[in-house]
Amino acid sequence: MRRNTYSILRGAFLFVLLLGVTQCASYQEDIKEMKIAYRSSSYERALAALDKSPIKPNGKNRLLYLLEKSQILESMGRTKESRAALIKADKVVDELYTVSVSKEAATYIFNESAQAYGGEDFEKVAIHAMLSLSFLKENDLAAARVEARRINTRLNEINQEYEKKNRYSEDAFARYLAGMIYESRGEIDSAIVDYRKAVKTYEGAYQKLFKTETPRSLLEALARLYKKRGRNDDLKRLKANFPRILGATRPLPRGKGEIVVIHTAGNIATKMREEFVLPIGKEIVRFSFPIIRPKSTYAFGKTGITVEGNKFSPADLSQNLDQIASKTLEDRRLRLTLKAGARLILKSQLTQQAAKEFGPLGQIAGNIFGAVTETADTRSWTLLPSMFFISRVPVDAGEHRVKIQTNGKVSGFEKVSVKAGGIAFLVD
Repeated sequence: MRRNTYSILRGAFLFVLLLGVTQCASYQEDIKEMKIAYRSSSYERALAALDKSPIKPNGKNRLLYLLEKSQILESMGRTKESRAALIKADKVVDELYTVSVSKEAATYIFNESAQAYGGEDFEKVAIHAMLSLSFLKENDLAAARVEARRINTRLNEINQEYEKKNRYSEDAFARYLAGMIYESRGEIDSAIVDYRKAVKTYEGAYQKLFKTETPRSLLEALARLYKKRGRNDDLKRLKANFPRILGATRPLPRGKGEIVVIHTAGNIATKMREEFVLPIGKEIVRFSFPIIRPKSTYAFGKTGITVEGNKFSPADLSQNLDQIASKTLEDRRLRLTLKAGARLILKSQLTQQAAKEFGPLGQIAGNIFGAVTETADTRSWTLLPSMFFISRVPVDAGEHRVKIQTNGKVSGFEKVSVKAGGIAFLVD
């Protein structure tokens, strides 16, 4: 037993020394150069910085490498490569779903950072949102619809594993997106189903928890389709629930179509650690948990579109990932607390054994090991957008020139061809 304890202590000292050198080099520090380059739109430099960083495609952070890389490639206009990285990332999520016993055991001795990063729940879901937008960018509506529907499928799979479900259990943005794709394909009844589910979710968790109101454009689209299908009772109820938004809503006149622009804005709030240290008896106990604090204010400028010199049409906020990420992590807090409690008990037992075997030196070593290794895992997909906005503008069939503004900046001018009764999608 003495030899085993000595081996543990020797390993502990080596680990503490290693952490003393690398503790400041957190994930956020590892990717600092990449983020600076990305936010200054130096995408080639950002990609080079990612490849030079300790975040490697074959290490325990391989999922994060793929996720960060996908966003850089997308910003460079390399959409197919970006999509390939996201598809590979989705496969890594599935591979890491079943964690080996030995790797899971390491998290009880050290911390969550000891094992491969499998992604936060909202990140696993966001992979499909970004894939859907990637396919929309190339007008592959069938593939975009599949990915939009997989968002809620993934959410359902995640929540099946929890005795107490996450509050983020249905994605309204995904329903809205799928509904628009159905409508653009002429599948009106399927569009109505998803639009209705989207409205229900916005009016529930999204409004109460995620600070996202039901988009005006969604309500207007649902009302138009009710009118088109002659579902007058449904239309009457919808107007009664939203009297200030819905007036005399009519179907799009013959020869009209719509331009839809999906804007992505900002970068998601950074995952941080919240911690405190307490002396309990002869031991020092450190509690450390990951948190995401949504920004208190959002200085987003004008977001929307202008079609051929007409007046500016503002976009609707449709997804607030900062709020979703924060609440999802709060839901995971209880699970993390239970695991942290078990880890602290194990570390306490090691410290007590070390004290018996080696006296005060063993006690000190055990305390240092326990305190230094008890640190929250702050790894996260840092380049994920924080907000999604949707612009919808009815136009005559034909060619149109669209000025797109996102977050106060003119991000581009696009020529769009719109069919009568159809929807032309753009992703900014």
